Amino acid sequence: MFLIAGIRLPAPMLEFFQQIQTFFPNREWEPEPFLFLPLVIVGETSDPDVMENLDAGLLSIQTPTPATLVHSGLDVVQQGERIILTAKILSAVCDHLSVKIRRQAQHAGLKVKRTCHPLSVPLATISTVPPKDVHNWLRIHHSLRAPEAEVYEFTLFSSWKNRETTDMELLADYAFTPSCIAPPSLL
Repeated sequence: MFLIAGIRLPAPMLEFFQQIQTFFPNREWEPEPFLFLPLVIVGETSDPDVMENLDAGLLSIQTPTPATLVHSGLDVVQQGERIILTAKILSAVCDHLSVKIRRQAQHAGLKVKRTCHPLSVPLATISTVPPKDVHNWLRIHHSLRAPEAEVYEFTLFSSWKNRETTDMELLADYAFTPSCIAPPSLL
C-alpha cells in the first residue's frame, strides 16, 4: 500500500475549500474528491514489521504547540503530467512535523519519497484548462482566504495504487501535542 502522512482539515477550513470547488466554471476543472494537507509522501510497504515500526515511531512524535494552519492564497503547481490548483498553507509547526515524520519513516525502514513543501492542499486538476482561463479565475478569486485553524494531530493515509490516487483510506491518527487538548466539537 502507498502511504501519505497529512493533516485532515478542520471543518471550517474544509467547508471553505469545498465552497471554492463550487466556483469552478466547467468540467475541465476536476475537483479533488478528498481534501487534506499532505505533509510527507511516506512510500510503499506491505511488510507488517515495517508498519509496526512506523506506527511506534509516529506515536513518539511530539511538538510543544498545536499547528496553526494559515491559508495564504491559491497557486498552480505541476506534478508530473498533472497541473493542479492548490491552496497554499503556512505553518511552521507543520514544516517541523514533516521533518519528524520523514525521520521516523526512514528509521522504520521506508524509502521516503518526499516531504511536501511548500505546504498546500490540492483542490483541482486543471491540466486541460487553457492558461488564460486559469489566470482569469485566479485573478477573480485571489482574495479568498479560509479561516485560520489549529490542529492537534496528523493522520496516516493509505492508497492501494500511488500518490495520484484520490481514493484514500484513513489508517491512524497521531496526536502530536500531548499537553494540548483539542477543543470539544461544537456540533
